[in-house]
Amino acid sequence: MDNANNNNSNDRSLLIKRIINMNKEKEIAKFITVLDFEDGKVYQYEIGENNWNPDHESMEEFLNGVGHSLSNCEWMCHENPEIITP
Repeated sequence: MDNANNNNSNDRSLLIKRIINMNKEKEIAKFITVLDFEDGKVYQYEIGENNWNPDHESMEEFLNGVGHSLSNCEWMCHENPEIITP
């Protein structure tokens, strides 16, 4: 029984270390890309200047502030500004 408890403890420790490492490697959002269905355009905003890694609510406030209707757009935060075209 002690051996099984040791294995579970080791497994938990490894999982915790992996989670900590994933958080250390987490990228800072540098850009927001918006697909705006009202005007049929794609917008990209640079936001990474001040290491701002916004939460969902902050993003929605930002998008409203620059004139996007949240009910008529899709958006994502990302690090790489590259836009791939065929």
